[in-house]
Amino acid sequence: MTWRRDSRVLEGACGRGAMIVVAALVAGMLMSAVLVAGAATDRLPGGEQCAVLDIDGVGAAVLGELTGSAGVDWWLEMDAELLVCGQDPVSSAHVAGARVLRMPDRLDEDRLRVVHGLHLDDVERLGLRLIASGGRFALVELETALDLHPTPAEDLGTAWMVEVPHDTVLARQLANEPEQVHRLVDPWVMSLVDEVDGDRWLADVTSLASFNRGTRSTGILLARDWLIAQLEAMPGLTVTTQEFPVGADTGYNVIATLVGTTRPDDWYLVGGHYDAVSEDPDWAPGAEDNASGCAGVLELARVLTAAPTEGTMMFICFSGEEQGLYGSNAHAASLVQSGDSLKVRAVLNMDMIGYTGDADLDCLLETRPVGQAFMDALAAAAADVTTLRIVTSLFAFGSDHVPYLNGDMPAVLTIENDYSSYPAYHSTSDLPQNLTVEMGRQVLRMNLATIAELASARPPGLVFMDGFESGDLTAWASAAE
Repeated sequence: MTWRRDSRVLEGACGRGAMIVVAALVAGMLMSAVLVAGAATDRLPGGEQCAVLDIDGVGAAVLGELTGSAGVDWWLEMDAELLVCGQDPVSSAHVAGARVLRMPDRLDEDRLRVVHGLHLDDVERLGLRLIASGGRFALVELETALDLHPTPAEDLGTAWMVEVPHDTVLARQLANEPEQVHRLVDPWVMSLVDEVDGDRWLADVTSLASFNRGTRSTGILLARDWLIAQLEAMPGLTVTTQEFPVGADTGYNVIATLVGTTRPDDWYLVGGHYDAVSEDPDWAPGAEDNASGCAGVLELARVLTAAPTEGTMMFICFSGEEQGLYGSNAHAASLVQSGDSLKVRAVLNMDMIGYTGDADLDCLLETRPVGQAFMDALAAAAADVTTLRIVTSLFAFGSDHVPYLNGDMPAVLTIENDYSSYPAYHSTSDLPQNLTVEMGRQVLRMNLATIAELASARPPGLVFMDGFESGDLTAWASAAE
């Protein structure tokens, strides 16, 4: 997953679709943005107070009470934390039965910012005051107000920062959604889901982590060749590479295609980047970021090549992600230029899917409105076939789903929700022993169930594809002769 300390000025989505842009994170120091001289003195208007509430699994009814209370003027939702500000937010919380986590004092809204994609270690390193966090977002208070100015949008894998939106869901737990849909899973789909092998996935993670996979290293070429060999060993796949420039160097995407049995022009992409980064240019094992996601691509390919789908599957391992989404940008751009983007029905991106900081196996699904239906399908599958706690967000950022979304293709990122506190992030300590097999297995079960269902859509309740339920026994009669 990309976060670069030499960040540029980015455009960020805020509020109900409005775009707010700010200067941020230049040369690794947030405070190097143009600052307003002197500390701001204006506090929250009208004597407002703020409280951060615990909304972990409280449900839609309680959440509605908290955000609609007369004592709350505005709120901001981030996974398990809800910031409420108003004349008496604490009393409102007590009425709804919510627990107050903390009451930050002397807040100045002019200096509050929402940061997306910043690792929590960097929040501390940069000396920012952390107010609340959740779902790849952090609400921080700066030491002094920033001078805001507009700038062209740059969709790079870079942390961005926006003014605090009011009454906005940045990330929401599925448990707090008004409606949760549970379906009867197709037996054929369930049979595929049960083929997911967590130990096999971890073995692939371990193999990839044995290579130094810096984009500009020679080791990544060995990793590329290893991936090609793994995919070529699977039945029915056509394996190619795509070259693209990364500055003066060359990066390679590894692409394996399984042509659909009846809908070859409906394309379903499963991807994850195989490059890595660390503090040592000679050693970047990148087990979690992102051997875990790339090994997930291999695991889904193994299962689906044994049971070909109606639609065409593309299994893609990207490179150049850590330098700014070079591989996925190159592939998405080629689809748009050729007109093939119109064939793309779904893009599933896996980035950091194997770490958990506790017994709570929580996974974040992230997209934009164009991918809302696909994200909803993933969330429903998670409820049906996994033990995952799901968090969703419509603020896409910093991974290989973004270029496809920019090309108006429905794409969703699946990422473990503890990534921002992963202690080995972008370091030589990012090793396979930090991962939990069950975390990776559950994410893969959700992803496989969704992709298999979409790529081989069949009438509800239809188990046999040879016409048995419909009364057409032609195939059965032929087999008996």
